[in-house]
Amino acid sequence: MKKYLFFVSFLWILSACMGKLSPSKESKNIEKITEYSEDLSIFRPKYDTSELVKVDKTEAPKTSTTQNYSASTLKNENEAVETVLSHIKETNKKLAEGKGYRIQVFSGNNKMDFEAAKSYLNRNFSELELYESYSQPTYRIKVGDFISLDEANRYSAEIKNKFNTVRIISDKINVKKALEIK
Repeated sequence: MKKYLFFVSFLWILSACMGKLSPSKESKNIEKITEYSEDLSIFRPKYDTSELVKVDKTEAPKTSTTQNYSASTLKNENEAVETVLSHIKETNKKLAEGKGYRIQVFSGNNKMDFEAAKSYLNRNFSELELYESYSQPTYRIKVGDFISLDEANRYSAEIKNKFNTVRIISDKINVKKALEIK
């Protein structure tokens, strides 16, 4: 009896799946949609056409797209630009700190290595400012005030010959000292 019930259920499942496996006759007669058409004019913005200016077609169109400015207009605009630029120059002169880069040369726990690195940098890179920090138990030495990453890369390539842990970090720098580095 169990074999008979199993056989019947197997045939029933097989017959149910047969319709899905073979394409039906109805699916062949369905047209493919090749074109989309819908009226979207209700969504378009509406403009008041009564205020439009009518153009006289007898006049020759202007071929030049440049506008004619009088000398006084240009002079006034130049004066305004000059005042803004002078204000920017004065603000930049007062600027002491800004975003830039420093080279972290040493980071470690050994005070003897820290002192050796510091003396090496003072001897060989005297033009760079040294920034020492100690956060227990780590000693750190950062050098330089670099405005651009290219300047920092140039010095870091020279320093990497001696120290293998050299990396460039983004930091707040002294802008006046950064402009002195050549």
